Amino acid sequence: MDNDVIHIPALDCLPFQNEEAKAGVLQSFIESQQSNVFYLASSRRVDEDSKLAEFDYLTKKWNAGRFIGEAFFYHEKQGYKITIKPRFGEKALLRMLEEIFNIRITKSASIQSKTDNWQHYIKRIIAFIWIQKLANANLHGLPKIHISKEYKGQSIKGRISVRKSIKSYYTSGEVISNYREKQVDNTIAQILYQAYQTIRSDFSSGIGLNFPDAAQDAVNQINASIKFKKLITETDYQNIKYKEIYLSWKPIIDFSWDILKRKQISLKQEKSNNGNGFFLDMAEIWEQYLRSLLKKNLRSMGWNLKNNNLMAYEGFFFNRKLMPDLIFENDNEVMVWDAKYKRMTADYRDVDRADFFQIHTYLLTKVNKKIRIGGLIYPLSISNGYSANVFRSPYLLNPEVLNIKFAIEGIELKEKQEQESFSKKEQEFIERIKQDIS
Repeated sequence: MDNDVIHIPALDCLPFQNEEAKAGVLQSFIESQQSNVFYLASSRRVDEDSKLAEFDYLTKKWNAGRFIGEAFFYHEKQGYKITIKPRFGEKALLRMLEEIFNIRITKSASIQSKTDNWQHYIKRIIAFIWIQKLANANLHGLPKIHISKEYKGQSIKGRISVRKSIKSYYTSGEVISNYREKQVDNTIAQILYQAYQTIRSDFSSGIGLNFPDAAQDAVNQINASIKFKKLITETDYQNIKYKEIYLSWKPIIDFSWDILKRKQISLKQEKSNNGNGFFLDMAEIWEQYLRSLLKKNLRSMGWNLKNNNLMAYEGFFFNRKLMPDLIFENDNEVMVWDAKYKRMTADYRDVDRADFFQIHTYLLTKVNKKIRIGGLIYPLSISNGYSANVFRSPYLLNPEVLNIKFAIEGIELKEKQEQESFSKKEQEFIERIKQDIS
């Protein structure tokens, strides 16, 4: 980093401590970097109100948003670099990513070559996830499609083309026939090839990438099928059709397409000299982590994750689509949760008013079923441990309304938390949920 660049470090969802983090600087940061968020899932729901930094009118301080990453930008011709790290530490981040993608992130994949280059650190983790996704997808080889081809000769391949063959036969003694041949889907191969090149050049940060056999086999197939790079449009991507045998490829194709779009944004920013950045949404990571964790642990008890789209006032002009993060059902029983990656210290002000009424609306749309429990799930920052008397109500709203449990739930996380402690708190959370539905 150049000596004249001002570095501002921060932790997600916490106040900026550096005196250089002034309103004008942070406004330039927000305006130049808002499009630099890389999302891990193609089915994400983007919260347009969430910012990379926000001013808290209650405390009169600027807080970092829920995004982690790093950005370089200019404000009044002065260069700035803002680094936002997860407030619960890197081990918590890696644990969540391992759970989401069902992988084991090795020590070599997560080691930083430079302690001041957090953006490259995150990109290496993304590269590792991409490689694992590629290995998991390669069950039956690259997706193939049937291509119609024409053959001219004295023998017939497939079905003879009578009209074309009449003239050809009299002039050269050859007939023309049409046949179908399996060929690697070029759109898919191009997306994978270009993502692989981007991973190697932009995401590995000069460190060699270790490819499992299945991933290396896929790379070999990709390189063998690509003769030259071709522009793939959004329409090409949207028109990809997957046969059932090749459905395992969809996650890596979606992931690769997002990597290519991120590359295009970076190139535009470099040309405009507006700086560059790379951020992950911790709210998205937290939601996906909880979804995977609960789905895995509750399946054996007969509870399954369901479609999270609900409709309020269907048929009326004022209808609204409701989308809780987590709905689990077991026959006629249900529980509804919303994941919130916000501060939760058991303070009254930590429960956002909008979040509070939103989850109650979700619960009331399910009153036709037996609701076992519902509520909000946070990463908990509490000193005295989880207490049911503090965090759980045996009724909804008040004792006279509905006999439904309502809870503020979560996993107790601390900065620089050891893996053993994380696993313990994770299991305590799961056991509380199991007790509610058993």
